[in-house]
Formats: sequence, C-alpha cells, structure tokens
Amino acid sequence: MTLDELIIYEELKEHLDSFPIGYPSTKSGVEMDLLRYFFTVEEARIATKLNFSWSKNLEPLNTIYERTKDLGLSIEELESHLDNMIKKGVIHFKKEEGKKYYSNAQFVIGMYEFQVNRLNKDFLDKFHKYLGIKLGLEMFGTKISQFRTVPVEKSITLEHHISTYDDLKTIIEEVEEPFAVVNCICRQATDLLGNPCKVTDRREVCMTFGPMAHMYIDQGWGREISREEALKIQRKNEEDGLVLQAGNSLKPHFICSCCGCCCPVLAGTKKFPRPVQFFSANFFAEVDSELCSGCGTCIDRCQMEAIKLVKEISKINKKKCIGCGNCVPTCPEEAIQLTKKDKEIDPPPTMDDLYNKILKRKLEIKTKK
Repeated sequence: MTLDELIIYEELKEHLDSFPIGYPSTKSGVEMDLLRYFFTVEEARIATKLNFSWSKNLEPLNTIYERTKDLGLSIEELESHLDNMIKKGVIHFKKEEGKKYYSNAQFVIGMYEFQVNRLNKDFLDKFHKYLGIKLGLEMFGTKISQFRTVPVEKSITLEHHISTYDDLKTIIEEVEEPFAVVNCICRQATDLLGNPCKVTDRREVCMTFGPMAHMYIDQGWGREISREEALKIQRKNEEDGLVLQAGNSLKPHFICSCCGCCCPVLAGTKKFPRPVQFFSANFFAEVDSELCSGCGTCIDRCQMEAIKLVKEISKINKKKCIGCGNCVPTCPEEAIQLTKKDKEIDPPPTMDDLYNKILKRKLEIKTKK
C-alpha cells in the first residue's frame, strides 16, 4: 500500500469515527484491515465525502456529485461506485420516485449487519479482533442504547398500562411498510464458527421495516413479508425465548431477536456487574417467593443470567434484568411478573433523532474530559 492510499484510509477512519457510534483506533490496527476489506481506495475516497444519516437526510446523486468533483469522476462513474458500495453493504441507500439517495453507514448498527448472508471466516476474524473495550465504549459509553427491549406479549397485563412503544402488536401495526424478515447475522456467525445457537434452530428471525426493509429487499438480503406474517414470526420468536430488541425510537426500522449465546450485545454486556444500564427497558421481573417452587424454568429462559436459585427460590438480580419478560409466561406456578419502573424511558421519535441525541451526549462527555 502506498503512502497516499494509507492517508486515504486514515481519513476515512477519522470520518467514520466522527459519527454517533464512531470507529475508534486500536493498537493492533485491525480497524484499518476492516476498512480495506470493505472499501477499495476509490470507494474510500468517495465515502469520506458522504454524510451520515439513518433515513431522513440521505442525499441524491447530484448533490453528492457536486461535492466529489475534485475526485475526477463522471456522474456515471460515481453512481457505479456508489451502487457497488451498496451491494457490499457499506453505505445506506434508498430509492424514492425513481431517484437514488445515499449516505454513510456506521460500523454498528450498519456495515456489520449488512454483511448478512455473505460472512466468511476472514471477516469474522477481523471483526472479533475489533470487538473490545474501545468499540464497547463507542456503543455504550453514552448510556443511550441503539436498542430498546420489547417485553414478551404474554408477560404484559392491562394493569401495566403499557405504552404503545412497548407493545409488540402496536409496533407491528404502526411501523412503516414494507416488512422484510432477515437471517440473523449473529447466528450465521456462530454457525460458521461451529458454535450454533442453543436457543433456536430458526435463522429467519430478525426484521426490518420501511426504508431499511426496502434496501434489504432490493439487495436480496431479506425476504418481503406481510404485516400479519411479521407478527406471527415475532410471536414465534417469543415462544423460542428470544429477546426482542427494537430500534430505540418511536418508529423503529428493525427488531433484532437476540440470545445470550450468539448476540454480541447480550453476550458481552451480561459479563458486567450492572448490564441493565446499557439497555433501554421500562420493566423488570419480580418473583413471588411464596408461589415459587424452585423448578428453575425461569433460569433456563433468562438470556442475561439474571436469575439464580437461592435456598430453592428463584431470585432476580435487578442489575442484570432487562425486562424482556421471557421468564413470565413459562413459569408453571405463575410466580413471576413484570413490574414497571418508576421512571419510564421515552424513546426519541425517529432513529435520526436517536443518533443526534447520542452524538450530542458523546460530545458532552468528550468536552468534560
């Protein structure tokens, strides 16, 4: 690699690191290996000229062309490069009224998730080397989660006075079409590494909506489904014991269906003494000790290892419980219930609003240092 090429990738790294969920440097330099995996030198030049947006502020080709004229590309060449970057899953894209719109994607949620159905061990080796404290601080340092926990339908009663954004059926009824069901990239990764999921045999369990679903459908990364089928799949996910993690906005663009053995977020945070601080959740589980028979069913269902038997009675660690409700409907003694937290967390209106909030908090934290 020439010095000029190295400078281009360094500029791209710094550009990506300025996003709400940044792209921090490591001592190993594996983040540079990932950039070379994702982008050709020409694509890296183009990517440094793109803005980040989740859905609202993607830019049309003509606008991007005006900003990239110094690269010496024709508008047709620019479009060809951008379309190839879409196929590789390294930028956001949408099409409206025949016009194409583009923006940068973050590393997570973004470029990593867009590698669905085309994982290989070389990429996974680089990805797992990059997972660490610095990337963890980028994802969780502001304590504003990209996800929010949607409680299991059967764990909620009328007495909970549940908000619409915590109700699975309402979310599915109100999110923007189309719907796409997608293979879980995290389970594809553990399958490839010879450590398949211990919770479910199904792989088509994650879901995208609206502009994000359009992209997944257009690129052949996901299968278009109806609103009714979406709800049916999510209820099956609940039966299997998966934790539903929606995008943390009133209008989410995705729902991930997670487990403690495959999902890097759940698997990583549950190692900490107080993982609940990293999640946006409005409930926690409580056990009625007089009803509990100590059967341990709830322990098997909990993906956060938040439940233990103490003197033959289930005890829930509230610092680990993220309020998914998986333990509630399967308790044979009906000894567990969800309790609403005193302070309810209201999600931002859109995913763009969420990332603006994360970026503002991130800059505030940097200013204080």
